[in-house]
Amino acid sequence: MQSYLDRILNFLKHGLLRLLFIVIACFWFGNSFCQERVTTFGLQLKPLVSSNLLGTGIAQTVGDTFDFDVDQRLGYAFGGVMRKGLTPWLSIETGINFVRRNYEARSFHPRNGNFDTTRFRIIAYEIPVSALVFVRLAEQVYMDAAFGLSVNMFPSDVSSTSFDQDLFQRSFRNSWAETSSVLPWLNVGLIANVGFEYRTREIGYFYFGGSYLLPFKPSYNTFLVHEKNGIRDEGFLRLTGNYITLDFRYFFHEEPEEREIPDDELPAWMRKN
Repeated sequence: MQSYLDRILNFLKHGLLRLLFIVIACFWFGNSFCQERVTTFGLQLKPLVSSNLLGTGIAQTVGDTFDFDVDQRLGYAFGGVMRKGLTPWLSIETGINFVRRNYEARSFHPRNGNFDTTRFRIIAYEIPVSALVFVRLAEQVYMDAAFGLSVNMFPSDVSSTSFDQDLFQRSFRNSWAETSSVLPWLNVGLIANVGFEYRTREIGYFYFGGSYLLPFKPSYNTFLVHEKNGIRDEGFLRLTGNYITLDFRYFFHEEPEEREIPDDELPAWMRKN
């Protein structure tokens, strides 16, 4: 538990420092082709990539006879995104995504080499809310960085068996309390992304980058059972649900909203009263 909290604190510390640096850079360099008073909608596709470096790869445990592991394989997310420009350098971004995480569970006998596998998937619906800042690199090229919260909803528990039915896995949604009846379908985490976008004045914005999600608690509790020829062994793992993605986005072109000028800023002959 302590190591998991340390990961969150380190992520917050380094993420906030980078965000502060980017905000300062935005003030320093300025931004003439800005987002202020622009509300735009877009579409995004995000392949989920496995990486042991940030804990999104293999989770392992050892039973009495067999070794068990669960490997997060290539998955994907897609959905819509909305961006609201607040200032020339700051926007708020939100949306909704369909997320499919793909896993492979394996059992392995370290002495005789026997092994078995079963694959399963976990479906989630994700609503992120992030603060987004910009650095202008060229006339139409910008670097973006965002940091915020992501609400994740998991509709069901999942189970699967291997082809020869020797290996069985059952994954239960993790609850916020000791009882499994307290919001087992809900998880919240930190999300950060960085990327680059090419902005046109007529056909919209094209974005490429990457994201990292770190949930506040493990998303699923996975039980693994290997049973063959009267020999039974069990393992238990927690699936954190964190992920790394490659992000591809397209934002539709929108004109800045017209701001109504208050009466006290107008000449006397133009005022309504």
